[in-house]
Amino acid sequence: MKHGLLTPCSLVVLWGLALCLGTLSCEARRSDKAYRSGDYAKAAKELEYIAEEGDARAQYDLGLLYDTGRGVPQSNEKALQWYRKAAEQGESKAQYNLGLMYANGQGVQQDYARAYFWTSLSAAQGNGHAMDARDILYEKMTPEQVARASELLREYEKARNLDNSCQLCPLLKGKSAP
Repeated sequence: MKHGLLTPCSLVVLWGLALCLGTLSCEARRSDKAYRSGDYAKAAKELEYIAEEGDARAQYDLGLLYDTGRGVPQSNEKALQWYRKAAEQGESKAQYNLGLMYANGQGVQQDYARAYFWTSLSAAQGNGHAMDARDILYEKMTPEQVARASELLREYEKARNLDNSCQLCPLLKGKSAP
């Protein structure tokens, strides 16, 4: 028996993987096409499948549809849910929008510290809008809110197994890293 690179078993595995990826890719293309044509209800239906599978971009897009009420009934709660799922996976636009929801008390109690936390994560990825929002938030925050935002950033870094120097804490203007 030859020990080639592609055995019948590995071919079956590769075919299954390609089929799975192709299905998600087709779903994504269909949702993009539906969105571009203005069929937001169809886009939402297609996105929901992909979002449920854990795709951060689809979660963000679905959150945006709920946020704006395009193709689905407007729902701050569902927008918040989908933005949070995407934001927790590092989707910068979802982090920014989630920060705005906290800043405005949209679907959640207004919380400048959490708003600052999420916009800071987005800003750290280079999102210019998030940088601006973060700076505006900082100007509105009390010293207690600044301290709480700093603690949220420390906890985030600790959970991500980063060192204890809190690399994101200098994002709090006028504060040195602890």
